[in-house]
Amino acid sequence: MTRPQFDESFSLFPLSEIIQNTDSNRKVKKLLETFSCTRNIDLQDFLYNKAVTFEKNLRSRTYLYIDNTTQEVAAYFTITISTLHTDNISPEVIELLDGYKNDVASIPCFLIGQLGKSDKFEPRKIGEYILDDVIEIIDQSQKSLGGRFILLDAINKKSVIKFYEANAFFPIEEDSDSESIKMIKPYFELLDEKA
Repeated sequence: MTRPQFDESFSLFPLSEIIQNTDSNRKVKKLLETFSCTRNIDLQDFLYNKAVTFEKNLRSRTYLYIDNTTQEVAAYFTITISTLHTDNISPEVIELLDGYKNDVASIPCFLIGQLGKSDKFEPRKIGEYILDDVIEIIDQSQKSLGGRFILLDAINKKSVIKFYEANAFFPIEEDSDSESIKMIKPYFELLDEKA
């Protein structure tokens, strides 16, 4: 599945396809290590040390944007099916997310587990294009399987939260001092108030 993206200098590849078409694990690892993200080491660590294992064990799907000139990983995202644990969420928000008046401990959802770009490509404003591709892939599954929302843990910075809000996500937790904040993009009509 090779297709041009937001501009012709990048192509999007599923990691599973790269693993299947590459003759050694060392070559795959070498490709993944062309990604560098010093402002969020967790993104880098996941790609270097977990993405292939998660892919082979069917825990998630990772997609890579490869620079067509340098053959380096410019950006990537990882998606999976998950559950939102409702421990710290108000009953009103649980009802909104679940669709029922239930006291549920968890709600199934789609999860954007990782989304980021390499330091080398930081000046380029490509986040919105990446997010569009993520949502397009999840939408295909949602149409076949159902599901009420997409979940992500956003870095708790105003600029990051504002970016996701501009792309139809909203926080379901109170703004706190934690490093991340849970945000969702619903597939259902929002009530007059988000609760």
